[in-house]
Amino acid sequence: MVQVCNRAFTNFCHNHLGIQIHQVHKSHILETERVESSSGPARTHACLADLRPTTVGPRVQHKDEFTCKGGVDAGRLVNLARKGLYSTAREMGGNVLLEEKWDCEIRHPRYQRRDQFKVIIHYSATVARSCRPDAQRPVEIEAAKGIRGLMTVIDRHPEF
Repeated sequence: MVQVCNRAFTNFCHNHLGIQIHQVHKSHILETERVESSSGPARTHACLADLRPTTVGPRVQHKDEFTCKGGVDAGRLVNLARKGLYSTAREMGGNVLLEEKWDCEIRHPRYQRRDQFKVIIHYSATVARSCRPDAQRPVEIEAAKGIRGLMTVIDRHPEF
């Protein structure tokens, strides 16, 4: 019923008033409400690719939820999530991360102001011990898509 009324109103405005009204479909709104990026399949840094680790531990996962205002620097947030995962690896006795993978999702929460964003980052890697140092940066960080603006992190909820 609503669609019929919208169509009738649009036709009336166009025919009698010469006004063109563009309708936005719900699918378009949902696409603009979310920005997703990923590192792709799990991979190891090139500097550690030919490495034979002394010990290989379990695969660990880390999830971070951020609330940001003004914009989102996704690369910086992915790096923070990796640092959280790396500290977990250090507690487990590892000193390098292998087969790293991350996913980043940015949402516009409906209940907050338009310039605030909810960012969810999933980071996983295999813990290992090696004689070489860790790369100390996320794999495929260039793939991180953010939102322009000056980012202020309002809240952070790490989950291990």
